[in-house]
Amino acid sequence: MTKQRIGAVKFILLHHDGCRQDDFHFRVDGLGTCSSLMGLDERGAHAHSIGIVVEGHFETAEPAKRQIEALKQLLLDLHLQYPAAVLGAHRQVRGDAERTCPGRRFPMKPLAQWFQQELPAIRDQTIRTNIESQYGP
Repeated sequence: MTKQRIGAVKFILLHHDGCRQDDFHFRVDGLGTCSSLMGLDERGAHAHSIGIVVEGHFETAEPAKRQIEALKQLLLDLHLQYPAAVLGAHRQVRGDAERTCPGRRFPMKPLAQWFQQELPAIRDQTIRTNIESQYGP
């Protein structure tokens, strides 16, 4: 039985394979392929959030560049739908000092900076391009 989402999406939360394998909305595999696992109208593992699992356990190795690029494209798509949502790591919502999800080698800080500083301009340009393609000459 699916649980319907109640309320606004406030967070986009990143996880690694070490987490429970259900209740995620998207999966980014090692080849950079993004798969939808459940509807965005369904409640995932955390209330008011979109859950993304990135294949791998990033304690000793970093994610592949193609995974980060696919993840950035997914984050752009989600930011177009949920512009007020904040990007976070699973470890941030758990409040568990021992939890490192999505892993110590996952580039969470640079990704969060990109999300806050660069993504809004990319989103705005994407919107402009879409509008121009529909209404331009």
